[in-house]
Amino acid sequence: MQYIGKVDRNKLGKYKDIITTDVVVLTDERKAHIYQDHIKDYDIIMKNLKRVVLNPREVLEDIKNEDTIFLIYKLGYTNLNVVIKLNTNNDQIHPQNSIMTAWIIRDSNLKKLRKRNKILYKSE
Repeated sequence: MQYIGKVDRNKLGKYKDIITTDVVVLTDERKAHIYQDHIKDYDIIMKNLKRVVLNPREVLEDIKNEDTIFLIYKLGYTNLNVVIKLNTNNDQIHPQNSIMTAWIIRDSNLKKLRKRNKILYKSE
């Protein structure tokens, strides 16, 4: 398991006071998933994970998956989306907030993501 950093609670909207920790981790299994499913972008994703967790430009609430958020960061002409499962119930098996996956998305896909999900934070 790899420690990534601490998420800024002030950017989490309703989750600010209900998450049990601000620590974000990446498990070996999820790291392998990112490598297998996004091999072309793997190096860019891994190089920028910490930056996105510490200072996302946008935070969206995933309305399909409970206690899950999207952290978005602009990278040149594209965007990095990091999906995090939040620990809101003091889960002892998985006590930290965990990165589920990450991938590069185009601006057009980001617009669709914004339409389908709730914006919790957006930088100016």
